Amino acid sequence: MTERERAGRIRWLALPQPTAFEPAGGMWEPDRVRVIAASRGLRREAERLEPELRACGIAAAGGASDPVIRLRLSALADRVDGDESFTIEVADDVVVTAASAAGAFRATRQLLHNLRAQGAVPRGRVRSVPAVAERGLHLDAGRAHYPAAWIIEQLHAAADVAINVFQWHFSENEGYRLESKAFPEIVSAERITRAEAAEIVATARDLHIDLVPSLDMPGHLRHALSAHPELRLPEAPGLDTDHALDITREDPVRFAFALIDDMIPVFPHSTRWNLGGDEFVDFDRIAEFPALAAAALERYGADGTGFDLLTAFVNRVAAHLRERGLEARAWNDGLLRSARERLDPEIVLTWWTNWNAHMRPAADAVAAGHRLVNVNDALFYYVLGENAGYTYPNAARIWEADWHPGLFPALWGPEGQSTVRQELTRPYPALLLGAMFAVWSDRPDAQTPADVADGIRRPLRAMAERAWNAGSALSLSEFEELDAAIGRRRGR
Repeated sequence: MTERERAGRIRWLALPQPTAFEPAGGMWEPDRVRVIAASRGLRREAERLEPELRACGIAAAGGASDPVIRLRLSALADRVDGDESFTIEVADDVVVTAASAAGAFRATRQLLHNLRAQGAVPRGRVRSVPAVAERGLHLDAGRAHYPAAWIIEQLHAAADVAINVFQWHFSENEGYRLESKAFPEIVSAERITRAEAAEIVATARDLHIDLVPSLDMPGHLRHALSAHPELRLPEAPGLDTDHALDITREDPVRFAFALIDDMIPVFPHSTRWNLGGDEFVDFDRIAEFPALAAAALERYGADGTGFDLLTAFVNRVAAHLRERGLEARAWNDGLLRSARERLDPEIVLTWWTNWNAHMRPAADAVAAGHRLVNVNDALFYYVLGENAGYTYPNAARIWEADWHPGLFPALWGPEGQSTVRQELTRPYPALLLGAMFAVWSDRPDAQTPADVADGIRRPLRAMAERAWNAGSALSLSEFEELDAAIGRRRGR
């Protein structure tokens, strides 16, 4: 067998798979190695990699002749903030060239995956460029309490497969689980302290994960409003309002701003914030809420609706966040449905569903210039207890759908879910920022945190693989074999 034939059987065992791999034949499997950061900005990555290699059984270098892993940044003119692209050249030494420290971090995970999977790294050249900028994990830590140590462990597990956004949803109808200085009366008994939050924030930053706080309003506030019932939307016959802020008055709106301002210092490095905007009231019956109907008539005339009031509120919160240096994000279901108010086009829409025929299609958001994050609920909603008809995500369904970041949830018609696809095709427009996997703790007793960690591991990795590569060249069985081979990371 020729060297070329032998090289053709060599596999690069890492997730996500690189954009391209050119094998050179043979394997790199040193007993000892030295890690060198060629620039100051990569010193942390070199320091991190040293003990990780020890955990894979590779000792520290004993002399100058031992193999080297050299980490270096590409030329300054080629670098763009947030660029995670990298190349890896594996010969007697290994040279990692990345556009940023984050790219170098992603590259070193690739080396570690190979070492975990096959005890060596294939010689050759790897090039990798993510298809989308964001690959995220959302955690509903409002309905259920997840200990800080567990969250930190999930950050490490997520970063291991190039997840680079963590959306921390700390407030829900069932709980407010982050220590508040301004409103201690709304905080649940089981909560994350500010000291614990600081450790989570620091861990995310160290792992090149952007942390997006998620404080849902004007709906999903039942727990917070239980201490401030005077701020609730007035009751409507046969309709639930105990979770809804009264957006027709200024005092409740000021309360919403104060909640945000109380939490901003917890997230000193965050540049984005998810304000919610979803499931404020029963949208199919929005005209039946007397307070909303009266306020809409007064402000907008006969054409006004509660959707105009909701859009105006979301725009005001977005402006409040922008003044504090934060980009606003919101869920899609109740937006783009107003007659008189135009949704601020700078608001990023986290697009989770089109289960109702009256919800606007994603094409409307694109036409209006909104950036999108695809949180396809049909494939990526891990809902504890499989509440509301959801089933736990798995890799088989993700592969069966041939999902890629541009494939959004299907449109529903009046008679139920249709087969109408919502899809942005490749090459993706700049408006498509990325994708996100979401854990929702609807029935918090259905699973322990350990169960959740085990349950999300493979489908989250499936999303990471297909988000980085805009699909995957792997078959389902190849992905599952590779997932099992790389196993879990060792230590921190």
